[in-house]
Amino acid sequence: MSMKTHEIWNRRFLSRIIDSMADGVFTMDSQGNISSWNQSMERISGYTAKEALGMRCDLLNCSGCFGEKCPGNIEKCRVFTQEHIEVKECQLRHKDGHDVPVIKNASVVKDEDGVILGVVETVTDVTELNQARQRAKQGALRLGEIHRFDNIIGK
Repeated sequence: MSMKTHEIWNRRFLSRIIDSMADGVFTMDSQGNISSWNQSMERISGYTAKEALGMRCDLLNCSGCFGEKCPGNIEKCRVFTQEHIEVKECQLRHKDGHDVPVIKNASVVKDEDGVILGVVETVTDVTELNQARQRAKQGALRLGEIHRFDNIIGK
């Protein structure tokens, strides 16, 4: 296998891996423009790769992911100044207008000289987890009500 064929194969293989992930993955270039968008990001956000590529990440209208509302301005984005942002639970706005609870993680990617090449972000949809939490909470409340009544003595 030639070096060029090997390199093309590796890129295709990596692309297939990223598209098969359940988590949304997208990258931004050093200017803050979206440069890749996997199939799970399409499902989670409602935006196709064609719609997202070249746009800024404020397309997602995230609320409170990194401790504050997304500034929509690359110069003020904390991920570029902190290089790695701790995982946070927040909301992103789906294309159709509803909020999607997600866990977001972001890291800066640099070259050997420390020059910023871009950012990679992962987005995990926690809608089902939040629904399960709500059902567990409701179940605990009902269980508490049942046990309160068994202590009542009457005629």
